Amino acid sequence: MRTTTPTPEEMERYIARFEDLPANKDRTAGKIPPEAREMMTARATRTVIATASEDTPWGNGVIAGPENFTVVIAECDAGNGPGLHSHAHATETFTCLQGQFRIEWGDKGEHSIELNKFDTIAVPPKIMRRFENTSDETGLLHVTLQGPPRDVEFAPSVGEDLRERFGEEVVNELLGLGYTFNAGIED
Repeated sequence: MRTTTPTPEEMERYIARFEDLPANKDRTAGKIPPEAREMMTARATRTVIATASEDTPWGNGVIAGPENFTVVIAECDAGNGPGLHSHAHATETFTCLQGQFRIEWGDKGEHSIELNKFDTIAVPPKIMRRFENTSDETGLLHVTLQGPPRDVEFAPSVGEDLRERFGEEVVNELLGLGYTFNAGIED
């Protein structure tokens, strides 16, 4: 096989520097209250790699990736993490980079394990899951999605909590963005 040697300048398109990654929380600023958004995702997510042909729920990656492959770094304050959700076709792999995270799974989040620094768990498709930073420091979680980026559904309880706390308008705005609250409900 013939190889190539790109210049340092050419290699820049393959580098994602954490400090330069935009926080995806700004994508819905003004439309959805930050507290409502944080019930659906980490306080801040930074997309490193994403499918080039599709805008993901987490934004476009700094590095264009192959189809159905996304890498995100979730930044969570103590106690922060998304509500229960499921991916129909994607395996979601979590690696703790900083802090400590509880990974919950099951239709009501009835099972859990703790991830310490560099511990990893891969959650297969069609399993309800969530994560939460259980440390006292800002936590960083490396999240890899292998599957379609828009196959996420949240538990009905997340929609009910959003409706109760923020009203029907916020839920309708989220539905308009493509979010659903049907995970665990028979088709």
